[in-house]
Amino acid sequence: MNLNTLYKTASYLLSARPFPLEKPIVLQFPVIDICNSQCQMCRIWENKKSDDLTPEQLRLGLRNPLFSEVSGVGLNGGEPTLRKDLGELTAVLFEELPKLHSISLITNAYKYDEVIARITDVGEVVKKHGGMLDVMISLDGFGEVHDKVRGKPGNFERAQHVIEFAQASPLVHNVRIGCTIIKENVYGLSDLFEFCQSKGLYIKYRLGIPHQRLYTQNLLDPYALDATEKYHIAEFLEGLIAHYETSEHQKFFYRSLIDQIVHHAPRKAGCDWKHRGATITSKGELLYCAVQSKVLGNITEHNSEQRYFGNEDHLKDIIRNHCDSCNHDYVGIPPRGQHVKQFAMQVANKLHAQNLLKGAYRRILRSDRRRSQQFAANIDRLRTLGNTAIPWPAGGNGMRVLICGWYGTETLGDKGILGGVLQALRDHLGTVDVVLVSLFPYVSEMTRRQMDELKGVHVVTREQGVQLAAQADLAVFGGGPLMAIDETADMLAIFEAAKNAGRKTLVAGCGVGPLGAAWHDAAIGQILQRADARIYRDEKSRSIAAKLGVDVHADLVAEDPAFTWLATQREALNQTKPDDAGKVLLLGLRDFPYVTYARHLSEEACLEAKQRYEKAVLDALSLLVEQYPDLVIRPLPMCTNHFGDDDRWYYRRLFRGNDKLASHLDLSLLGAELAPMDYCHAFKQATVSLTMRFHSVVFALGLEVPTVAIDYTLGQGKVHALAERFGVPYCSLSELDAAFIVREVSALLDIPRPQAPGFAPSFTKAMQAVLPALGFAVRDTESAP
Repeated sequence: MNLNTLYKTASYLLSARPFPLEKPIVLQFPVIDICNSQCQMCRIWENKKSDDLTPEQLRLGLRNPLFSEVSGVGLNGGEPTLRKDLGELTAVLFEELPKLHSISLITNAYKYDEVIARITDVGEVVKKHGGMLDVMISLDGFGEVHDKVRGKPGNFERAQHVIEFAQASPLVHNVRIGCTIIKENVYGLSDLFEFCQSKGLYIKYRLGIPHQRLYTQNLLDPYALDATEKYHIAEFLEGLIAHYETSEHQKFFYRSLIDQIVHHAPRKAGCDWKHRGATITSKGELLYCAVQSKVLGNITEHNSEQRYFGNEDHLKDIIRNHCDSCNHDYVGIPPRGQHVKQFAMQVANKLHAQNLLKGAYRRILRSDRRRSQQFAANIDRLRTLGNTAIPWPAGGNGMRVLICGWYGTETLGDKGILGGVLQALRDHLGTVDVVLVSLFPYVSEMTRRQMDELKGVHVVTREQGVQLAAQADLAVFGGGPLMAIDETADMLAIFEAAKNAGRKTLVAGCGVGPLGAAWHDAAIGQILQRADARIYRDEKSRSIAAKLGVDVHADLVAEDPAFTWLATQREALNQTKPDDAGKVLLLGLRDFPYVTYARHLSEEACLEAKQRYEKAVLDALSLLVEQYPDLVIRPLPMCTNHFGDDDRWYYRRLFRGNDKLASHLDLSLLGAELAPMDYCHAFKQATVSLTMRFHSVVFALGLEVPTVAIDYTLGQGKVHALAERFGVPYCSLSELDAAFIVREVSALLDIPRPQAPGFAPSFTKAMQAVLPALGFAVRDTESAP
């Protein structure tokens, strides 16, 4: 970052918004209006000829003072490399644009010999003028997926020639892959990502949209994504933000796009074409953005500067009526808050003071004092909200039950818990009218679509949950452990609202812990104290509750409610014929969540423990495939959303580049999120499971799959307690080695022995005991249909 850039950035930070229209600094230049692909999301290829601007006509047009500030030009099309004079056009650009320093060329790489020749032509010109050449190769999927999207068999293989050339060419400064997401390739995004990782290629994803320049204003089918497809895209982009993308600019664009897709929020990402970008078409037409702008004039016939500044009302109309809903991957100056953040990071990077800045952020904005104040303020806000009731959702009948917990971030285990809680309630109370409080409703809506048990369940926000609690006959915390996280405030507000209205409250089958900050622990204690009845999933949780000051003498201990749901699924799955897949080792692993479970260790020690754990797993698996040459290793993601750290990203990273294991890996479960029953089926097809997430152990036990456990709670929490209870061989992550895994897994592969055969859960009986004590009439389950 030089002083001029610093000054320019600071001036934008201080400027009023919206920014005034200024001369363009960036041009999009589609140099041709025909194409040799037949893409599903574009109709340019239907054109048979293109009335293109000549180099001399371009030269004449660019001499207008409007273009004196242009520093970057994007060459696209159609397929720009179909123009044999592409090098001449590039030369004109450099000769007539005094501040030009970068050219970005996008190609489909189909006719690879011609594409390579054109890249060379352009590269030589760029080199001569001391500029930089960026080449983006369009790949919309791996292998046949790309070929289907592009309508050209063999396109993917042809593109490899161009990729290899561009990566090796000294004329090309940067090689990128661009993927346009449409309905055809939604579930192939990760396969393409892994290909790019294997080739050392940066990849950028964009959402396909109706586009006037591509003649697709009225084209609907490629863009008609259903809710499940949108969910998958959103979670994939979340993974890019968390695990891949380093540019704050691009991260913010992805974040904005996710909010548009999931929450129908207005676009937040900046766009240079709102105030400092222009488009010149292959015919020489001048536009603002290519997506919505009318033709302002022709650069060879009109005064471009007058047309550009004289049509500002049209640009304001675009901004007012179209920009908020635009998903295009144009970028620009972000909103002020994000701009300040990015600017601060740029300065810190320049001064090599990133750690200093992060430390200051933690000390000032994330200090214990500030966090406790924010926690208290949130509770106060929710308590005030609880004074304003809203109508109970229409369409239900039966007793009103409000269920809260960590839904909206649910893992496969949480879905099993919810299924078990609902099953117990219906067994004893009959028809119930259920409201599910969700921290992030779009996640729970996905769960509702997947599970028949959730038909008729109303999903509401946490704020709505507080407002509805006073109308529920019963408020239930029925989702995982009561643990030290900020969202405990929401649960406390819900229980308070219910109790203040004289409603009954129940903690159903929950764990307690891990504990943490004093204000979190106090809130956990208050929730437990406000519960009219409490059922814990293990003795340790009841013991922790007692230490928090809760009178636990009448409290019951059962097991995790997911066991109840799994018992029903087990009966159904036992009726199906197992696949004859030989020996299958199912993995239920996760990244080591040391921030939560190893707070007593330094970050350095935690990272060392994580590396040892992963090495032990990989070494063990390598030894196992030597011992069992036909062994299939099938990773199963217990979590498929970013809130719980999506296991699919973890597995892909863990096994990336491992040639020895590649032929044994079955990665079929790492694509689209499946329904819980489908994952149950995958468990049942396994010979043995190597489990780490708490609920992967629960699922293995509940579905009678022999398992070996890795205790990431370091002997202090739920995995340890569960393994001890059922005699599961386990080892603390901090002490794990390959020998333990090989020894225990081999023993079970040779003689499979489920550790909990025929286990009959007691959670439903515990519910049968507490519900009458709360004043509810319980059905006779022996005679109920």
